[in-house]
Amino acid sequence: MRRYIRLFVLLALCSVASGYVYQCEPGTEPTVCSIWNLQYDSKALVKHPDKLPSVQYPSTVRTVRLLFEKYYYNRQQQLTRYDTTLHTTVLHNPPNLQICDTRLRQLVMPPSLQVGYLTDNMISTIEIEPDKTYAVRYLDLSHNSLRNIANLSVLVQLQTLNLEANGITTLNTSVFTRMVNLTYLYLGDNSFSTIDLRPLPKGLSVLWLLRNDLRELSLTGVSMGALRELDLEANSLHTLDLAAMFAAFPALQVLPIAYNSFPKEEAERIIADLKRHNVTYSVGMERMYQEGCDSDEYSVDSLCFTETLLGARSFWKGIFLLVMAVLVVCMFGFSVRWIWYQMRY
Repeated sequence: MRRYIRLFVLLALCSVASGYVYQCEPGTEPTVCSIWNLQYDSKALVKHPDKLPSVQYPSTVRTVRLLFEKYYYNRQQQLTRYDTTLHTTVLHNPPNLQICDTRLRQLVMPPSLQVGYLTDNMISTIEIEPDKTYAVRYLDLSHNSLRNIANLSVLVQLQTLNLEANGITTLNTSVFTRMVNLTYLYLGDNSFSTIDLRPLPKGLSVLWLLRNDLRELSLTGVSMGALRELDLEANSLHTLDLAAMFAAFPALQVLPIAYNSFPKEEAERIIADLKRHNVTYSVGMERMYQEGCDSDEYSVDSLCFTETLLGARSFWKGIFLLVMAVLVVCMFGFSVRWIWYQMRY
């Protein structure tokens, strides 16, 4: 009996001392392995390396998905740093990785990773060694907290890169110069007001710049013969040089332009010219019914644009309001003086 008790205690101690073994969620094999709430703390493992977790999955698995409870429900089971030990030792070098909607803040880019889907996290730091070769072809870093993306220039195998909604205020496009394989680049939902298109890869086919603060789009010296889609929706543009645009992008097929600050006459001119060149200026399925524009917007060909003082109608409206304001101030001043005069005499 004592022998069995000793054996039981020994097994219990071993289970406490060793890291937890995680299994794939049933039904996700043989090519995808989903794992819930993997607990990995790189700082704690320095003191307790025996607590390193392990994952078991068949050799046919190509994609590992790390899933966690919503961080606002459970903050204790959130992954904050993805490093080389986790990728190589724990997860056995998966070529495809998905980690979404977690508290992940730091990413050490694995050289062997080919597809990274890392959206809706809190990533502010990406560690990339300039002397290493990286295999990643597809990288989605949208809805994170990246500000400085300079070290991404090493990822020369990229074909698709998504940097939407990172709060980027200053964009140095020379970071993309070496990405000669880059075809799809998504830069929407940031906060930059200017962009230099000249350093962008010549093979770029899709470029999204929607929902930024672009005031102008310089096309001098720009030549991108493969670009077929350029999304400019919801910026602060007042005009577009379409002749220069068609020269710079001879393959252009899609150019969304709604919610910019064109004067109405300019919006009508741009749309008419795009129609003549068979360029689509809106995206998505045609609505069953048309929603009206907001009170500070106007509509041209079912697209909404922001009112601007550069337009003739808005200009004279602004002049009228200014004159009325001056008259009100003058009348108020006259009334005050008249009352003062009556009270004095």
